[in-house]
Amino acid sequence: MARQRAVMLLATYLPFYRLHEVEAYFVKNVELLKPKAAVIYVDNVYRKEQRKILERIAPPGVEIKVGNWRNRNDTWLYMLRDFETYTGDWLVVDSDNVVEPHLAEAHGELRRYPIYTVLDEEAWSRSPRGFLARSRQIGSAAGRPVYAYKVYDDSWRAVFRGGSLYFIGPKQVVAFSKLPDREIVERVGRALSRVDTWLRNFISDETTLGILAHLSGIEEVPWIVASHHHHHGSTPAKATKIYVAAAHYQFASALRREFGGFLRYKTKYMLSALKNLRYLLTP
Repeated sequence: MARQRAVMLLATYLPFYRLHEVEAYFVKNVELLKPKAAVIYVDNVYRKEQRKILERIAPPGVEIKVGNWRNRNDTWLYMLRDFETYTGDWLVVDSDNVVEPHLAEAHGELRRYPIYTVLDEEAWSRSPRGFLARSRQIGSAAGRPVYAYKVYDDSWRAVFRGGSLYFIGPKQVVAFSKLPDREIVERVGRALSRVDTWLRNFISDETTLGILAHLSGIEEVPWIVASHHHHHGSTPAKATKIYVAAAHYQFASALRREFGGFLRYKTKYMLSALKNLRYLLTP
């Protein structure tokens, strides 16, 4: 068994209207994992009055960084750049999750991988088939099974069915022992900037993280069950398909311009856009 090592940086990210989750969940994660540093990234902050509120509620020993990125993908790209100012491992917990105590031990074993992720107990109990269909078991950590998720489904069959071609896998926690190369982050950022601002929220951050992993030469990302997910319920469960297709088509086109490739990705969402045009014509 690998020697356990403390998490060097614990982070979470959330929009301003979900600040209550800091006290409800993130503080518990800090207490459980005892990181050497803890940072909260707060989106949709654009007035000094908001900053004053944040100053009042900041937990002791926790740093708060703010921006007006307006979507999770741009927030992630900012965080990845910012993580370069720290030394060690990086662990990002979704703001509505509380990790299991065994994650601290599992991290000591899983940190040999450049990236690993965490699935919540609730999703595992409910129906993990969607994740398992694209995964294989590769071992165990802290007495729990570890699976490896294929981040890019390169089959043409995947172009014509539901699901994402690029996907990081479970994402209640994302841990990095090695960050994506800064040039890759910047180029993906340029591609994302070519997507209409109001469409960017229709691209899941799991997709963007999967693309970053793929471009970093990572074919599979390990994952383990090690958190509890407290659903916030503040956003609709499903988005209008035509908007999702348009967002991904723009992103795929921009990625092709930036890197070449990504033909299957672009084709998938061109077909989806054509199929779902009717949603623009019906109330």
